[in-house]
Amino acid sequence: MALALVLVGLLVTGLPIYVCLGLTALIFFYSSGINMHILVRTLYSGVDQYPLIAVTGFLMVASLFDKAGITEELVTMVKRFMASFRSGLAVITIASCAVFAAVTGSGPATVATIGGLMIPAMIGARYTRKFAGAVASSGGALGILIPPSNPFLMYGIIAGQSIAALFLAGVIPGLIMAAALSLTSAILLKWFPRYATIGQEEERIYEKMTVLKALKTIWDAKWALFAIILLLGGIYAGLFTPLEAAEVTIFYTLVVGLFITRKMKIKDIYDALVNTLRLSGTLIILVAAGFVFARLLTIEGIPQALGRGIAGVSDNGVVILLIIMAFMIFIGTWAETFSQIIVLTPIFLPVVTRLGVNPIHFGVLFVVTAEIGFLTPPFGANLFVGMKIAKISLEDISKAVLPFILTYIVVLVILVLFPEISLFLPRLVFGK
Repeated sequence: MALALVLVGLLVTGLPIYVCLGLTALIFFYSSGINMHILVRTLYSGVDQYPLIAVTGFLMVASLFDKAGITEELVTMVKRFMASFRSGLAVITIASCAVFAAVTGSGPATVATIGGLMIPAMIGARYTRKFAGAVASSGGALGILIPPSNPFLMYGIIAGQSIAALFLAGVIPGLIMAAALSLTSAILLKWFPRYATIGQEEERIYEKMTVLKALKTIWDAKWALFAIILLLGGIYAGLFTPLEAAEVTIFYTLVVGLFITRKMKIKDIYDALVNTLRLSGTLIILVAAGFVFARLLTIEGIPQALGRGIAGVSDNGVVILLIIMAFMIFIGTWAETFSQIIVLTPIFLPVVTRLGVNPIHFGVLFVVTAEIGFLTPPFGANLFVGMKIAKISLEDISKAVLPFILTYIVVLVILVLFPEISLFLPRLVFGK
């Protein structure tokens, strides 16, 4: 209890979360008489993690893709294929987010990139600004579920799980989530037109897709599609580790942007490096502080005590898992994704594994709760990006995104009840 009070008290002051975690650990290490060498060694071992380089690599990939013209190719391809269906720009936006997520690992980056292209298009097609912002924000959250995913990388480091297996585990849930969000958009457009549009039918041009057109569309997006094949195919085929795949994709993007599409300038590379270093530096400090805090939790026996307390609520494993998910959704409304993974994984992973929950499956559930956190105020990162592009208030976009949050929760419950959805591909490929 004292530990929780100190941590909450520091968080209320507005200090960065890594400072709060580090100070809390320092206070209790010192007051408990624990050798401070343990704290120093834990700080070092926390950042001495080979997969952390992969996180930096994927952050760099996300920064470079737009400048190289790869993002534009992906969106154009999706638009052409979806024009042969009576689907609407909302569905095209979500499909574009799903495809873009296959080459980046960031939710806000997906919203900024795809939303920057599609929100103005949706507004021009007579969507309300709040609905357009909500669609892009909710679709952008797919960026951390469909592999590659930076949160999966971080969870794999903290939980000691195979990152390739985690990536595979996110594929089917990600596709299901994309389909569910598309269905939600279609329902809102058909049955609640005053909510989704300005009172008139959406302007769309429908084009029949022939085989020749389909082949030409795929050919026009060849550089973007090859990036996906190179990144994910290399990992699953065993040609690259996730770290190597990230670095190979960076090199590929530079070649495409500088010498093939010629849309990338030297200044763009500098800007991408600055942005990546800024994000990576913050992340490394957070990881170090998080490992020290996790070590303190273990010394204090908090995961074990929490496990006994939760086990006393019910003897039904599904009920307990749903309670944990509800708690994590609540925490996600306040905490940043990496912070959640670093702090909560050491607490809850021992609890759920004793219930027989596969750690890979729990990682998928964890990331889905983080997706919901991207869409909930006061700290929903996707909402802030979406509201700026759509030029609306946080209050408006927060209300508009509620149906999509409900969709995420429904899919989360389905994943809790049917773990094989997450585990089918990892077991098929890796036997996990």
